[in-house]
Amino acid sequence: MALNKRVGRIVKENPLRYLGVLMLIILGSYTFVAAAGIARNLDTLITTFTEGHQQEDLSFATDKAIPDSAEMERAVHAVIEEYRSFDAVLSESLTLRLLSKTEKLNIPAVIGGRGLAGPGEILLDPAFAKANGYSLGNSIKAAGKNFTVVGYVSLPHYIYPLKNVYDIMVSPSNFGVGVIDPAEFADIGNGSLFYSVRFQDRTQSLNQQAVQFRERLHAEGVTESEWVDIMNNKRARMAWASITGLKTMSIPVPAAMFLLCCLIIGIMIWRMIRREGVIIGTLYAQGYRRRELMGHYMTIPLLLAVAGGAAGSLLALLSVAPAITGMVSYYNVPVTAIELSFWHVLIGILTPVLFLGLSSYLVIRLELQRSPAELMKGREQKTKVNALERALKLERFAFGTKFKLREQLRSISRLLFLFLGVVSASALMLLGFTIMNSMDYMFKNSTEGAFRFEYEYAFKDLQYGQAPAGAEVFNAGRFYPEDEEEIEFYVTGVEPDSAFLTLTDSKGQPLPNDQINVTKPLAEKLGIKAGDRVSLISKQDGQPYVFSIDAVADSYAGQFIFMPVEAFNRQLGLPANSYTGLWSIEKLAVPDERLAGTKSLSEIATAMDELLGPMLSMVVMMTLIACMVSLIIIYLVTSLMIEENKNTISLFKMFGYRRREINALILNSSTLVITAGFLIGIPVMAASMGAIYGYVGGMINLVLPTVINPIYVIVCFGAIMVTYQLSKLLCARKVHAVSMSEALKAGTE
Repeated sequence: MALNKRVGRIVKENPLRYLGVLMLIILGSYTFVAAAGIARNLDTLITTFTEGHQQEDLSFATDKAIPDSAEMERAVHAVIEEYRSFDAVLSESLTLRLLSKTEKLNIPAVIGGRGLAGPGEILLDPAFAKANGYSLGNSIKAAGKNFTVVGYVSLPHYIYPLKNVYDIMVSPSNFGVGVIDPAEFADIGNGSLFYSVRFQDRTQSLNQQAVQFRERLHAEGVTESEWVDIMNNKRARMAWASITGLKTMSIPVPAAMFLLCCLIIGIMIWRMIRREGVIIGTLYAQGYRRRELMGHYMTIPLLLAVAGGAAGSLLALLSVAPAITGMVSYYNVPVTAIELSFWHVLIGILTPVLFLGLSSYLVIRLELQRSPAELMKGREQKTKVNALERALKLERFAFGTKFKLREQLRSISRLLFLFLGVVSASALMLLGFTIMNSMDYMFKNSTEGAFRFEYEYAFKDLQYGQAPAGAEVFNAGRFYPEDEEEIEFYVTGVEPDSAFLTLTDSKGQPLPNDQINVTKPLAEKLGIKAGDRVSLISKQDGQPYVFSIDAVADSYAGQFIFMPVEAFNRQLGLPANSYTGLWSIEKLAVPDERLAGTKSLSEIATAMDELLGPMLSMVVMMTLIACMVSLIIIYLVTSLMIEENKNTISLFKMFGYRRREINALILNSSTLVITAGFLIGIPVMAASMGAIYGYVGGMINLVLPTVINPIYVIVCFGAIMVTYQLSKLLCARKVHAVSMSEALKAGTE
């Protein structure tokens, strides 16, 4: 149809405006397809791996072998497998955990090289091998023996290879996992004996089955330690938190982009049709039908939607495989296949078509309902004073201020688009900085705040007597609230005069350690406060215990209830002078065979520094995307404002206003809206982060605080204002291009 030749001319009149809308659509489709594709593939890879290689339900160490494991399997309806573990110290800062190869549970998956074929061979965690320069064929000396690296391995219970199961961050330059033949442990005298268990009934409560299994162990005279169930094993659960986060973010971010596009497209189409009312009326009179005109004006939004959706979806498809490869270097999972979903692409294209098509159709239909005669008469420009403008009583302000305020208030739709766009961009920009700052705060709060020791030693069995010089004893048990088995935390008994544990209240006042204190994240999760009595179930014996909370500690050092160690022992029926761990400033000479695990707070700080490197790259990327979004939105709104005020700009020039004064009146009128949008973006981001942290934290039994650093707020505000200045520079040329004759043309028309 000849009428459609106008489409190209319309786009050429304002190419940057339509390019901006196209970029927003591309970002929306890209975010959805990429996040959904990565989450779907990770979900499939991890599920296939853990089910196919028989991930354990729980594991524990024992002081001796189970007498008849086959009979135990039949009695508890489970698969039980024995394996050995030994932490080989390669250097002062480097530890390699040697695990014996298993056949029934946690079956190793060789992801490079070949499997074990005989003695003197080892399979390494690929991240550890890469970080420490171990290639295939290299020799590595561990536990006094030489091993040849023959392959790389993934293990279902070490997907996220933490040294200690309650750590949070991996550090491949400090810790890794290797698999060797079980016969090799004959020469490693102090290797720990472990068992993995997987229950055959997948419908019953894991905790209830675990308690029954523990009772049978005790009946056989077996004492267990280092008991860990899969629901609270961050080595297995951390990857699911990433999947949940991706799924969570794959909907609201694209939806926000598409809604912003709908708003700006609606505004642009509405103003275009109003401006061309006489032309449309003439076309009606010449015989063009309403359906043909509707198709003509729908062409631009539909072309933008299809082109943007297709481009964003295609770019996302190209990004899925590299993103999966990058993530599996962090989460140790074999990549068997990466599937690209046709449905995700279809949704990525059809969603903007539906959003933009429907919004544009409603706007165009509303205007085309008028008769040809009415359209040919044109629509008088009416100055509408809305309630908000009347309430502000603009007459009391100087001309410049009054003009700027009226420019914003006379178009509520344009004002709303600018405001929501700045809120979205500001929240996105602050999001990355807040995630980084929250994690940094949490670790500093524990390593530099509440905990004043350097080393933590956990024993396999109860110890008795006094602590060595320079150390303090503690005792601990794992508990969960009634009817909430997925939540697990420690109740820890500490010395009443402990110098290694410093807790404070919300006012910064120190709390005594001779009472029962609960850390803030656990108090928020359980909904308890000072003075409450809470009933908790012990994972050791499945029995309920009641604790009276004396105070809530303003600490994010973890999810703990602290109480005097003697009171802890008495309440749980343990010997009065018993303990299961030591805190110390100096390294203690404790035989490895007595230890269930050790922790160094300085290693946590090192791991945090390693994490902040890639996290900083993520923050920079999010900041750049947010700046681009804000630039597009501010430019679109400002260019619309210039187009609507051509006559006014022309009159300003005729009256002798200088270029700088015109720019100040036209281009600076959005400053207040942008500032308000940024300020509103702060609580929006905080609320969003609280919801994300709560949802994802539930997957890994971790509570992160939402900590907003004023310095980062200032940095983000500066970035938004720099973007604002850049958009004004781009739009200044449009202001300068308006000639004085525009006002005369308007008068003759």
